[in-house]
Amino acid sequence: MTAAEALLAFLVAGALGFVVGLERQVSPHHEAGYAGARTFALFGMWGAAAGYLGERFGGGGIAAALLSLAGLVLASYLGSGTRSGDWGTTTEAAALLVFAAGALAWEGLWAAAIGISVTVTVLLRAKEPLHRMARQFSDEDVRTFLQFAVVTALILPLVPDVAMGPFDGFNPREVWLMVVFVSAIGLVGYVALRLLGSRGVALTGLLGGLVSSTAVTMSFSRMARDPLQPGAALATGVLAACGLMYVRVMVEAVVLAPSLAGALAPWMITTFAVVEGVALAIWLRVGRRESGGTAAPEMRNPLTLTTALAFGALYAVVAFVSAAAISLVDADSLWVVGAVTGLNDVDAMTLSMGNLVQSGLAVGPAAEAVLAAVTVNAVVKMGLALIIGGAVFARRVVPALAVAVVLTAIAWVIV
Repeated sequence: MTAAEALLAFLVAGALGFVVGLERQVSPHHEAGYAGARTFALFGMWGAAAGYLGERFGGGGIAAALLSLAGLVLASYLGSGTRSGDWGTTTEAAALLVFAAGALAWEGLWAAAIGISVTVTVLLRAKEPLHRMARQFSDEDVRTFLQFAVVTALILPLVPDVAMGPFDGFNPREVWLMVVFVSAIGLVGYVALRLLGSRGVALTGLLGGLVSSTAVTMSFSRMARDPLQPGAALATGVLAACGLMYVRVMVEAVVLAPSLAGALAPWMITTFAVVEGVALAIWLRVGRRESGGTAAPEMRNPLTLTTALAFGALYAVVAFVSAAAISLVDADSLWVVGAVTGLNDVDAMTLSMGNLVQSGLAVGPAAEAVLAAVTVNAVVKMGLALIIGGAVFARRVVPALAVAVVLTAIAWVIV
């Protein structure tokens, strides 16, 4: 390394440390006289110096530089904690990361050094927002997120990727992948609800559609029975959730089988636009005034181990029955499986058809099966709105869903 390159590495390391230290210095939680912009700039240059010592003296040089910095940080930590009574280690951890960024700068790994420094600065600055976000979640939510990590990172790699059983209709890894996929979609919607809060019924319904549009329909229909509840706003929430079902189907198809998504796209997009358009019209006309700050009920966390296993079992049954129908009858009979499945769920059928298209099934029969499922599922939601919500509520919800049923039924016939 030339002298100019060495000087540049030290300057970059110091500049990155300065940025992190500046955040510490202007932070309202910063203790006067404790590590700020100048000190962190020196920490970064110390990291570059460790890189230099490593080149001259090997690992022992880097270890000596790191230990000397750790000793200084420990002494500062003990002194600061004794004076203020605050024994947090955030600033000290940031100092060590700035040291690491400085060492990376010496090696010429500019992107890594800058990325670490920017990430550290953002995390330090985001203390209050992160704390507010954490307060939105319960202990049960944290336990559920850990379950998702377990089913994704620990169990998935161990599940065998082998087709087994009659008609090779059961692949354990494929089933578990679908569990992870659908759970992730539901979790995204749930986290969005938690972060944004129940700011009105329509927003809750829209985001709830990522969790379960059927659950939103049942919950809001039950609320609509109460004459004191905002009926139009609740109808908006139901339609918003039901419309998002078609988006969810498209996302699943695009991920697994783009050709299937291409066959479904015109119908799914049109149906989504119709349902969401009616929801928007109701909201603009009546629902916005009606909701008046009324908070919709919070959705339950969709990702429990029980629900994950239940969906996995349902998907396995749908996949097996579909494989059996192809082997024993013909692919054109798959719409029967889709129609029956649609009484309870749309995701299982969409994912099963996507995997079958990947394995060589023609797009036409697969699209028919998915359209049969979404058609029947919309009819089920119409029935829920009428039976649970009553005639007045159904008059707001059923017409839009009826149009959706007609559109998907037409597609089912002509695809």
